[in-house]
Amino acid sequence: MKTFLVRAFKLGAFFLGFALLLAFANRHLIITDTFAALTMHEMKARDDIDLALVGSSIVRDHFNTQLITEETGLNAFNATVPTASMPASIAMTRELYRTSSPEWTVLVTEPYNFQTVREATEAQYKLMPYLSDFSNRLDYYLRACEDDAYYVDRLLMFRGFGAASPSEIAKTVGLRYFPEATYARLKETIDPTVSYKGAGFVRHETDKRADEEIKSVVRKYTGYRYELMDASREQLRVYQQLCQEKGSRLMVVIYPNHTAQALAEPDFLDYNDSLMKYCAELGVPCFNFMFARPELMPRLDAYFFDLYHMVGEGADIFSQAFARVLNAYAAGEDVHHLFYENRWQYLDSLNFTTNAWITQFDPESEWNPALEHDEAHVRALAKTQDVFLADCNHYTMFTPEYRFVLLEPDGNETLLQDYGADVLYACAPGALSGRTLRLYARIAGHEASGEVFFDLAVE
Repeated sequence: MKTFLVRAFKLGAFFLGFALLLAFANRHLIITDTFAALTMHEMKARDDIDLALVGSSIVRDHFNTQLITEETGLNAFNATVPTASMPASIAMTRELYRTSSPEWTVLVTEPYNFQTVREATEAQYKLMPYLSDFSNRLDYYLRACEDDAYYVDRLLMFRGFGAASPSEIAKTVGLRYFPEATYARLKETIDPTVSYKGAGFVRHETDKRADEEIKSVVRKYTGYRYELMDASREQLRVYQQLCQEKGSRLMVVIYPNHTAQALAEPDFLDYNDSLMKYCAELGVPCFNFMFARPELMPRLDAYFFDLYHMVGEGADIFSQAFARVLNAYAAGEDVHHLFYENRWQYLDSLNFTTNAWITQFDPESEWNPALEHDEAHVRALAKTQDVFLADCNHYTMFTPEYRFVLLEPDGNETLLQDYGADVLYACAPGALSGRTLRLYARIAGHEASGEVFFDLAVE
C-alpha cells in the first residue's frame, strides 16, 4: 500500500510538473505579435472603453479609434488579434469585459473569417497567453478545437510557434510584460510604414497598392455555400448573450471587401444576406458596408494595399462613415437610405471590371465555363491555331469588351484585335511564342469607368 501511494505521489508530481512547465512554455516561450501585445496590454489596463470594436486585423487596421472617438464622443477601442474568428472574438470580449463596461460592442466580420467555425492557430497563439482567467482560456481552447479536433497540437503550441533563439525569447518576454518599452526598442527594426496609434488601431502608410494581387482574383466557382453554419449561429447567440449579460448593446458590421472579391465569387454576397437575415431574427442591428451608397462612403478599392487591408486614408474614410451610421442609429434615426437595399441594387452600381485575364486554350483541359462561344467550334479551331481566351470579372448584366495587343520589348503596342465582344484571339501555331500578349478589358457602354489590362507571357 505504501509503495502504491509513493508511486501515485510521484506520478501526480510528474503530471503537475509537466502541466506547470507546459503553462510556462505556452505563456512565455511562444513568439507573439508586437501589435497584438500592445493592444491586449492597453485593453487590460483600461476601464473607460465605451465602444468596443471586436474582430481580426480588418478591425485593427481600419477603425481609426481616435477619429471615431472624436466623432461619437465614445471612447473607442479595437479589441483584435490577426485572423480572429468567433472563438477568439468571444474570448477577447470576455477579457475586455473584466475591466470595461462598453455601451456598445461592435462585432466586425467578413466571409473569410466567419464562413467557418475553425479558429486559426495564428490567432490562438497570439491571444491565449493574454487571457487572464483559466475558465476563459479553457473555453477558448475547446471552441478552437471544436471543428478540427487538434487538441494536442493546440495544447502544445510552443512546438510550432516557440521562440527559437535567446533574442526571440527576450523579445517575447519583453512584449508580455513591458510592451511599450519593447516596442520603442524594436521600432527601428519594424516596417516603418506600419505604426501603432493606440486604442488598438494600427495605421498603414504606404504607396503600395493591390493592383497586382487583384489580377489573380479570377472568377471561380468554389462549390461552397455561403450560408451560416449551425455552429456559427450558435456562437453568435453566445456572443449576443455575453453582451446582454454585460448590458452592452451589440451591433454587427460587415466589412467592405474589395469589389474584386464580390465580382469574382458568384456566391460571395449570399453570406452577407444570410448573416443579415439571422441578425434580424436575433434582433441585432447589422450593417453591410459592402452596400454603402456613395452618399455614405465612396468605393474604397483604390486604398487597398493587399486583398484585405487598406492604407490609413482608406481607414479614415471608412471610420468616418461608420461613426456617421452609429451616431444616427443611436439617435433613433433611420439609416437604411445610406445603403443599397439588396445585392441587385449594389451589383447594378458595378458598371466596371476590376481585372481581366487570358487563358491559352488547351484541348486536353476541361472546358472553360466562362467561354461564350460554341465549344465544338473552338476545339476545331484549336486543332490548327493557337487560341487565346479573354475573361474578366463583371456583373452578368453588363457586357465586357476586349482588345488584344502585342506588347513589344520597348513598351510599344501592336494592335492585334480591337475592342469588341469577341473573347477569342487566334493565330498561327507558335506565332506568339516568347512574346507578351496584352489584353485590355472594359464594360461596353460604360467606357468612362475605365479599362484594365493583363499581360500573358506566351510559352
